[in-house]
Amino acid sequence: MNCEQFQNLLMEDPFRGERDFLEHRDHCIPCAREWRQAQEFEAILRAAVSVQPEKELEAGTVIQRSTGWWRQTWVRAASVLLLIGVSIAGFNLAQQLFSAENLPQLVVRHIQKEPEMLGRQRPLGEMELMKVLTPMEFSLVAIPRDITAAAPCWIRKGRGMHLVVQGIHGPVTVLLMPGEHVPRAQNVAAVSLSGSLVPTEWGSMAVVSHAGDDVTPLLHSLQRDVRWKGMPASVSF
Repeated sequence: MNCEQFQNLLMEDPFRGERDFLEHRDHCIPCAREWRQAQEFEAILRAAVSVQPEKELEAGTVIQRSTGWWRQTWVRAASVLLLIGVSIAGFNLAQQLFSAENLPQLVVRHIQKEPEMLGRQRPLGEMELMKVLTPMEFSLVAIPRDITAAAPCWIRKGRGMHLVVQGIHGPVTVLLMPGEHVPRAQNVAAVSLSGSLVPTEWGSMAVVSHAGDDVTPLLHSLQRDVRWKGMPASVSF
């Protein structure tokens, strides 16, 4: 089973238990993350809409639902709508807080939320990398050495690409962000993180070292070699 098949099945039923589905989840870091996010969403949704069943009436009697039960049901339904409204408001607020000028902060938060991407040491083969890049409509004219992790990820304006390259002193994170346009190059800096965010024809790109590596050579090669043929997202997240 490949990643595309896994994610299609995940959208159909997050709780499925076929052996090949679970084996792919257990051996693929990006798909395992997608699975966890689906489980968390389903848990929130089920908690919001769960209704305690009425106790069964004695045999031979007609089950009647009280006015109170219907009132509770409508309250729960209203709660779900409120939850959706709050979520949309939260996404809009996040987009305002992380404007183009504050995109470096979003890059830092994104990197800090995905530490599992840094744990892989084995470089990906060219076919492994293309299986991740191609569905997202990315391509590389020349492939950097020692890419150890690659996965699609959510940015503010749709899906981007998260790569990890092994530098001289430690891992270097690369975020490819279609639709995230910035007016000029900006520094990205936080505790143990240093790098650059630069504009591209299709959005922006961040290259951030976790161990003090000079990211300039990698940044320049990616600016020259990364291609994206996708369409900008019609919905902002």
